[in-house]
Amino acid sequence: MANKKKTGGSKKRNYEPAAVRFGKDKKRGGGPKKRLNSNSTNLGDGTTRLNKFIAHAGVCSRREADELIQLGSITVNGKIITEMGYKISNSDVVKHEGETLSHNELFYFAINKPKNFNSACDNPLKERTVGRLVNKATKYILAPIVKLERDSTGILLLTNDNDLYLKLSNPKHEFEKIFQLELDKPLKQEDLEKITQGIRLPSGGWAKAESISYIKGNQHTIGVEIFNNKHKILSKIFELLGYKIKKEDRVSFAGITKKNLSRGEYRKLSDAEVTQLKMLG
Repeated sequence: MANKKKTGGSKKRNYEPAAVRFGKDKKRGGGPKKRLNSNSTNLGDGTTRLNKFIAHAGVCSRREADELIQLGSITVNGKIITEMGYKISNSDVVKHEGETLSHNELFYFAINKPKNFNSACDNPLKERTVGRLVNKATKYILAPIVKLERDSTGILLLTNDNDLYLKLSNPKHEFEKIFQLELDKPLKQEDLEKITQGIRLPSGGWAKAESISYIKGNQHTIGVEIFNNKHKILSKIFELLGYKIKKEDRVSFAGITKKNLSRGEYRKLSDAEVTQLKMLG
């Protein structure tokens, strides 16, 4: 169930058709905050179930981790482990096919960002920031993956996984994102077709949408599927054609949607979703 942090906005329907100190504790007044119990791999006695540790390391889902253990693909301190329910401590060295897996506790969240909130998370006490909304989720500083502009809304992923952050934030790394846009004037059919064919950018290169369509026949409101990861690319495309984007709502990011999340609500990503993100590219 989502941890609710409402901002007073109404729930929207989904579209139909800086430097971040990763891994370091936040400096806050009043002592450290508790972590989400459901996201902790620790069992309370200083140990962690091996299958859960493997899943949180981003190798695979927990069920698939059980299969890897049964197949003898996992070693702990150089010893092959095939025992189900096996527990490890923080000092143990776990390897999958010879590669050492990290013991760092990693967090992955999806939030439905409200309008007029900054995507920054590095100062969780600052008003009207995403960091303030997820302040109680974890004591670690999170970073927004492909941040949204202040006046934009929709799905935003947050993590303290530096490798995943760098991978997905790279402008050269392309993956699916779906937006619902409201324009300042009706989008002409000829311009709609130009966007799918490709628009020449002043800086060089081309940008296009994988698909674009009117929503319920309204030419002011459109749905756009795009893979380009460059900053403000949608604004640039529409400005070149003489349009301004009045509202921008991201409804899907790499297959992860804002379904069942009202504005300002967040949830922890499932192991399967984390694995899906790590397999991109």
